[in-house]
Amino acid sequence: MNDSPDFNGMLELLDGIDGSELEMRSQVAPFAEFPLSEYARRYARAIRLMEEADLDALLLTQELNVRFFSGYLTILWESRFRSLILILPRDPKIGPTLIVPGQETGNAEGTSWVPDRLIYPDQENIVAHTVSALHDKGLAAGRLGMELGFGQRVGMTQEDLALLRKQLPDAKISRATEFIQAVRMIKSEAEIERVRKACDISQIAVTEGFSALHEGMTEKELGQIIGSSMYREGAELSSRPSIMSIGTSPGRPKICNALPSDHALSRGDLVMLDGGAVYGGYATDFIRQACLGEPTDDQRRWFDVAIEANDACIAAVKPGASGADVYEAGIAVFERHGLLEYNCINIVGHAVGVEIHELPWLGERDVVYSSDTRLQPGMVFCVEPVIAGMDGPEWHAGFFMVEDKLLVTETGCEVLTNSLSKEMWIQDLATNERRQAQ
Repeated sequence: MNDSPDFNGMLELLDGIDGSELEMRSQVAPFAEFPLSEYARRYARAIRLMEEADLDALLLTQELNVRFFSGYLTILWESRFRSLILILPRDPKIGPTLIVPGQETGNAEGTSWVPDRLIYPDQENIVAHTVSALHDKGLAAGRLGMELGFGQRVGMTQEDLALLRKQLPDAKISRATEFIQAVRMIKSEAEIERVRKACDISQIAVTEGFSALHEGMTEKELGQIIGSSMYREGAELSSRPSIMSIGTSPGRPKICNALPSDHALSRGDLVMLDGGAVYGGYATDFIRQACLGEPTDDQRRWFDVAIEANDACIAAVKPGASGADVYEAGIAVFERHGLLEYNCINIVGHAVGVEIHELPWLGERDVVYSSDTRLQPGMVFCVEPVIAGMDGPEWHAGFFMVEDKLLVTETGCEVLTNSLSKEMWIQDLATNERRQAQ
């Protein structure tokens, strides 16, 4: 059964909070990703949920959460030997503290609005310094929320987490994952601008990749074309690279979420591209499929059903609808065509933002976590109902799915990946030109 928290109630608490009344001590960060008003909005929303949950502070250790609330940017997250922590108190007068090793002093000053920085020697353990900062802020005996819930990870070793608990005997450390997730659910205009650009970059790159398809090309060679295009168009170089899953059927049967391989494409192969560019910290997740030469009748039929299900999901996305409502709209198409048994998964989509998979999910009612959450303007989703063609134990026709990225609006939704047709891309191998299936 779905045991998700009351995201609907949390979102109601956040309604109208834009941070404009929040007085924040801040520094001028010359290389900040967003203006201070954007971080004020995020902090003010976190404060409201901390008030409701009676938390005294959030103790954030995961890259995307620290970046989201503080603006701090570094590639040092790729090292697992040094932790990086943000203390975010409920009382803004206390103010947050960013705890980083000495080599990160310049990054903290250049990218984060947080003026209170605790710089510790690079080879020392961060726990003692974190405990000291909490004592200085009067939070060592407080209620501290950490990334302990479903869908997030703590950015420190288990030994360090145990040591932190030991050195804070009077503190109550509890789960705050759902509060962080709720703050991130509804995107600001500034965030939506990043999302749009990421989608634009991704569609250009996939178009270039499909245009270059030919027999004998390997999946890795296709990936090189797509990756080069994404970075040329503005995808960011960071600890969060742009991604593209490349899968081929029947050349590599049963493989989904695939890393590109040395498999050479041949006539009749279906090529599925899944993922996209990261721009300004915001990820893309969309899917398009191509065929080298003419698809079979079965492949055409199954792909048409996938498109119909995708369209049905898009039509169901509107304010007030639940994730389960969208799921049922897509699944009804599979059922109508007698293909329900080939539905691969009990979700048809998910939110997306700074992470490629965010909440809420568009999933089976009363079963899938967060599927009862009501959609609101400013949420960004991917819809991707998927069926897989099977003939007994053998995968007969492959995976069939179309994934589009959507922005929930006041009256419905806007498709953000509509500059590249969702129809199957058919590469005419005689002329190496593309045409859509008729």
